[in-house]
Amino acid sequence: MTNLIVTITDHSNYGNRLQNYALQTLLSQYDDTTTAFMDIGITSGLKKAVKTVKNLVRPIYAKILRNDLALESRRMQNCSAFSKRYIHEGDFEITDFKGLVAKNGKEYSRVVIGSDQVWNPQWLTNKELALRLGSFAPDSCPIISYAASLGASEVRKTSVPVFQKYLPRLKAISVREFRGAELIKEMTGLDAAVILDPTLMIDAENWRSITENFVQKCDKYVLTYFLGRPNEEQERDIQEYAKQHGCRVRRILDLRDQETYFAGPQDFVELFSKAEYVFTDSYHACCFSLLFHKQFTVFNRSGMQGKGNMNSRMETLFKLFELDSVMMDSGLAPKIDYDIVDRLLDTHRMHSKNWLNVAMRA
Repeated sequence: MTNLIVTITDHSNYGNRLQNYALQTLLSQYDDTTTAFMDIGITSGLKKAVKTVKNLVRPIYAKILRNDLALESRRMQNCSAFSKRYIHEGDFEITDFKGLVAKNGKEYSRVVIGSDQVWNPQWLTNKELALRLGSFAPDSCPIISYAASLGASEVRKTSVPVFQKYLPRLKAISVREFRGAELIKEMTGLDAAVILDPTLMIDAENWRSITENFVQKCDKYVLTYFLGRPNEEQERDIQEYAKQHGCRVRRILDLRDQETYFAGPQDFVELFSKAEYVFTDSYHACCFSLLFHKQFTVFNRSGMQGKGNMNSRMETLFKLFELDSVMMDSGLAPKIDYDIVDRLLDTHRMHSKNWLNVAMRA
C-alpha cells in the first residue's frame, strides 16, 4: 500500500511544514507514504511556467535589493531545504487544470486528507475544494481524513454542495476542531471524530532529533511568534517579563529580529524547545509549547477582545487540555500544570491512535 497525503503545500509556513512531516511520520508506521505537491491556483501551463521563473529569479533580486527581501529569501531556502530532506513530495502533483498527475508511473493505494486548514472554503474555489476532498481519486480507492480543518466557523452556501458530494465518499472522517465536526454534521449528517493535530502525536524527544543547533548554548530568551502583531500593552508585557527574568526577546517571523528571521522549520522547533517563556497568537506555537512544557500566554490579536473571540482551533485545543485561562487580552496567563496536560495528552493520543488504526483498515 502507498498512502498519498493531500494537504496544503506552503513551504513558507512553519505549521504547515511541521504538520505535514508529522502526518507522514504517523502514516509511515503503516505503509509507504508520500505527499502530493499541491499547486492550487495554477489554472494553466503558462501560469505554472511564470511561477517557476519567479521562484528562480526571486533569490537573485532579493540579494541585490532590500535586506528584508534577502532575509525572506534565506528563510524560504531553509524551509524548502527542510521539505526536501524530510517530506517525500515529488511523486505526485495536483493543479487546478490537470488534477492529480503521477510522475514516473507512481501509484497510490489510499488517500489521506489533512491536516491543517485543507478544507477552508474562504481560500478556495469550489473546484479547488473538490480536489482537496479527493475528487481525483477513483471510487475503488479508500479515502480518509486525518485532523482536517475547515478553518472557519461557517461555510459559505455555494461550497456546501461540494462537501455534500464528496464527503460521503470518505471511509472515515476526522477533524481538528469541534466546530468542524459540527459543520460536517450540519451539511451532510455524517459523524466526524475530533482528534489531535499530528504535531501533537510526535513526542518531544523525536521533535528534538531534527534540530540542528540553531540556538547557541546558554542563550536565555523569551520567544514570540505572532501571526498578527502585539498591541502596545501586549508588547510592554513581553518586555517587562524579559527584563524581570534576565532574558532577551527572540522573535520568529519578525524583521525586528534578523538573527531569528531566517529560521527553518527545524529551527522553529528548537526555538520553542529552549525558550524560557512563550508569547503567541498561533495554534502550532501552542502545540509546541505544550510538547516542550513551556509556560506561555496567548494574546488576543489586536482589535479582538475577550475569550469569545478565540478561533475554533484554539478553542478546541484549550478545551482538550483544560487551558482556557491561557488566552489573555494582556498580562500573563496562570501557570500551566503539566502533570494534568501530560495525562490528557496521553489520553487524546490513545484516542487518536485508535481512531487511525481503525481508519487505516477501512
